[in-house]
Parts: sequence; structure tokens; C-alpha cells
Amino acid sequence: MTRSVSQLVAKQPNIGKLIRALRQELNMSKEKFAAKLSVTFLTINPWEMEM
Repeated sequence: MTRSVSQLVAKQPNIGKLIRALRQELNMSKEKFAAKLSVTFLTINPWEMEM
């Protein structure tokens, strides 16, 4: 049984939405969330925007 790439992609969760939901649940700004992960705001923002 093989699956096409499009089938696998369709079943993946929306990572950007999950990251944003986690950050909001923790009541953190993008800047504070980024600092906690040792990355910059410029890293977090595209993750949430799915870029």
C-alpha cells in the first residue's frame, strides 16, 4: 500500500496553527516565545504564517 505525497501532506496538522495556539496558551508574545526557543522573532513569524 503506497500513498502519494499529496495524501501525506493533506493529513499533516497545520503546524503554524499549533505553534500559535501553544504560544497563546502560554500567554507569550512572539518575541518572548522566540527567546524561550533561542530563536528570533523573524524565525517564529514565518512558522505561524506557514511560510
